[in-house]
Amino acid sequence: MPCDAPVAALLEVDNLRLRGPNGLDVLLPRLELERGRVTAIYGPSGCGKSSLLAALFGLLQRPGWTVGGRVRFQGRELAAMTPAEHEHCLRHDLAFLQQDAHAALDPLLPVGKQIEQATFKVEGEVAAMLGRLGVDDGARLLQRLPHAISGGQAQRVLLAIAFLRQPALVVADEPSASLDGGSYAELLARLRELIAGGAAVLLATHDHRLLRDLDADVHVLQDGAFTRAAPKEPPWPQRPVLDAGSLPLLAARSVRVAFGDRVVLDDVDFELRRGEVVCLVGESGAGKTTLVRVLAGHLRPDRGEVQRPQRRTAVQLVCQDAFGSLTPRRVLRRLLAEAKAPFFDADAGAGAVRLPAALLDRTREGMSGGERKRAALLRALAVQPDVLLLDEPTASLDRATATAVVETLLVMQRSRGLGLVVVTHDATLAAALGHRVIEVKDGKLWTQGVDSVPSR
Repeated sequence: MPCDAPVAALLEVDNLRLRGPNGLDVLLPRLELERGRVTAIYGPSGCGKSSLLAALFGLLQRPGWTVGGRVRFQGRELAAMTPAEHEHCLRHDLAFLQQDAHAALDPLLPVGKQIEQATFKVEGEVAAMLGRLGVDDGARLLQRLPHAISGGQAQRVLLAIAFLRQPALVVADEPSASLDGGSYAELLARLRELIAGGAAVLLATHDHRLLRDLDADVHVLQDGAFTRAAPKEPPWPQRPVLDAGSLPLLAARSVRVAFGDRVVLDDVDFELRRGEVVCLVGESGAGKTTLVRVLAGHLRPDRGEVQRPQRRTAVQLVCQDAFGSLTPRRVLRRLLAEAKAPFFDADAGAGAVRLPAALLDRTREGMSGGERKRAALLRALAVQPDVLLLDEPTASLDRATATAVVETLLVMQRSRGLGLVVVTHDATLAAALGHRVIEVKDGKLWTQGVDSVPSR
């Protein structure tokens, strides 16, 4: 039986109880998703938002987790569906966008083929949808493997799959994370089209803008329980005063990087002084991540040179994809011990980045996306670097946690002269934090005043 029976509520949830081996215990007493409406789950990183979304639709495939309660989708009990009926609903009536876009893609298959297989659409339709999501070179993007695209581009690939399906329900975990301003506007436009057509949207997000722009019905999850309290957005910490006489820590001279016939960085010069905070902004795919990978020594430029401190661990890169930064079978405490930082206090460090001490004894599989990001940061801080390169450090973090993490970094900047390079799409963060804001565009670096940061 197809799951398309006309009912008042698209999704009905009664007393959904989610328990995990990490002590997580979440109760959702009642939830109804109406057609043409947006419902959002908001809460601190690690509170269970992502796990709850997966549990709703029988997609939580982790040992030691239990799910109870009742879920009805389009008038039918999900638990009563046959495997074939469940698969039909997942592939045709539901679009599920998980937080880690790269992890959702097959690393060995060009993204175009993946979209075609997931949507049964031809290449022209796929390229057109990517264009509507702000991808200028959609035809070229379709030919690339996932590792050759940015985090924002991977996010738009998943969005393209969702919108091409024209689902009755879109379930999205941090859909606006890693999107530049233009892509965010296109995301809004496409979501509003679906909503106007009668689809419902269920979000897990930390993005206050998205809540406001979509007029979402917000449910706040805190300590396992839901409230209807309005989420608060604390201000960013302000950049500290920079010593005018500070010396260079890191420099790139005449750096050129090309991928095939596409020039990403074209004779780029860059310099970072001790204690300086430089924010890199620009569209997804412009070359921001490529630049920090070159600065870190993870990518060799085609031409030019990079001057780094002599100490091997002096420059640390915290990648946007924190999942890949953590060894899968080792708990975080062991990873920190392997960093050979004899004076580093793991428990104190975890507290400084708002990471619960219990997570020190878990692998990456037992962490949320936001927790993995903070774990990767903690690992980088353990070796006491002189330079920290951060790729979208606040994406997937709630504002309170993100603010606390930024404050910790600024303490180190003031006390140890730590140099920071921050890749971000958050214009408010760049304006508050950066001594310099540099836009990466057309293979060049364009320095701008903090008051003229492109809007997000």
